[in-house]
Amino acid sequence: MSIDKIGSDKEKRRFKRLRANLSITYRIDKPINVRMMIGNREIRSTMVDLSEGGLSLLTDYDVPPLSDLFIKFTLFKVEDEDVSFYGPMEIIGEVIYNTPFGSNEYRLGIRFKTISKEDKTEIGNFIKATKIP
Repeated sequence: MSIDKIGSDKEKRRFKRLRANLSITYRIDKPINVRMMIGNREIRSTMVDLSEGGLSLLTDYDVPPLSDLFIKFTLFKVEDEDVSFYGPMEIIGEVIYNTPFGSNEYRLGIRFKTISKEDKTEIGNFIKATKIP
């Protein structure tokens, strides 16, 4: 299944979601048994969508719901020949769902638990400024 087919259902969420294909890193914060099982290291993955309240990502690790993740990513916008960056953002999020996706991949739905006011505002501005087809 391709990333394009993810999130094609009607929007039923509190925050508007923007489909994305951005690099993201995360580390398991808690529970300790999951962190020990997966390791206390940063894991690279792909952000699939983003909203002011959370994001979803694709990963090779079967992270259970209710796990807390320490997430880092940078937003960027390309206009004409200019590129503007915001970040890196450092956010703590909770895994709300984990859905198997293809072979040995998982789609995690993350709700932000700890996010700075500035980062939340910047995400909202980024989503509003991005033209959604």
